[in-house]
Amino acid sequence: MADTLRFGLIGCGGQGRYLTEALTLTGQAELVACADVKPEAAEQTASQWGYGQAFSDAGEMLATTELDAVIVATVHDQLQPCGMAVVEAGKHLFIEKPMALNAAQGRALVDAASKAGVKVMVGYTLPFLPARLRMKQLLREGAVGTVRDVFAGQMLGKMGGWLAQPEHGGGPLLYIGVHVLYQVLDVVESRATRVTAEVDWAESGVDEACLFTVRFENGVVAQISTSQRLGGRYGWIDVLGSDGWMRSEWEGHRVVVQSRALPAYRDTTTIQVSPDAAGPKAGLGQQASVSGFRYVRSWAAEFEEFIAAIREDRDPCVSGEDGVHVLEITDAVFESGRTGRAVDL
Repeated sequence: MADTLRFGLIGCGGQGRYLTEALTLTGQAELVACADVKPEAAEQTASQWGYGQAFSDAGEMLATTELDAVIVATVHDQLQPCGMAVVEAGKHLFIEKPMALNAAQGRALVDAASKAGVKVMVGYTLPFLPARLRMKQLLREGAVGTVRDVFAGQMLGKMGGWLAQPEHGGGPLLYIGVHVLYQVLDVVESRATRVTAEVDWAESGVDEACLFTVRFENGVVAQISTSQRLGGRYGWIDVLGSDGWMRSEWEGHRVVVQSRALPAYRDTTTIQVSPDAAGPKAGLGQQASVSGFRYVRSWAAEFEEFIAAIREDRDPCVSGEDGVHVLEITDAVFESGRTGRAVDL
């Protein structure tokens, strides 16, 4: 396989440009073509980042350019249709979360990718953040013993535009809640079996706030909250176990740990984690934008994993199957919120 893979992009809005920025940091990608329904967005992205061609029709791009892999970074309701077009064209797919609006759509995409023999990676970033990587390392070292309970949430302020429209897959659960859901799955390392939820609905029809409990096959219970009622942005995960506990916050660079198993953390300890601790190194003068700089290294680490999975002919660490399981849980949250009953998976 060549030293670089030929990449295309579908969706040239802010997230598509940020992901392109991160991809360039890997040094393993040739930017061949980009597409957006707004021609000016495609042209701007091609000019800014050096894609060889710009298209207003993603189908035309897939049919007329030589690509190894494609990034899909559209609004939520267009992710799965665009992803289907990519895998049916025989290209490997990096698709932004939540991948689809529901588990049935996600399953159709994963099955199509399997039939085509291509890889699918879903853009769940939190496990690639340096503080969360440190947390996982401590878990592997047995800092909390056997995990028993997880408390987690992702909060932000009032959502507008297409994120407030149910037909486009708006609402905080599919926007930021899926991030924390995948993070919980990554920590618990077990399949969900039952979901019980309380959901408050906004006037527009999207969820305004969700509070739900997820039970897992291994006995762990997670309590998760998402909301668009906060005056700012805040997210966290608390992991409680037989020998201690840990906490990490969404946009922070620290892990707080107390452990009876590891003597170094017998007393409650705050570990400061450098934002440079993971992912390719980049400075603000090396093309990384100010607005995307907080996550650019973690996005680049995602792409390094995606490219490695293609080269090694294996599933990426955040696979399409993982994305489907997240959507099985979000489906259950909405169903439980509407019916008032627990939902078995």
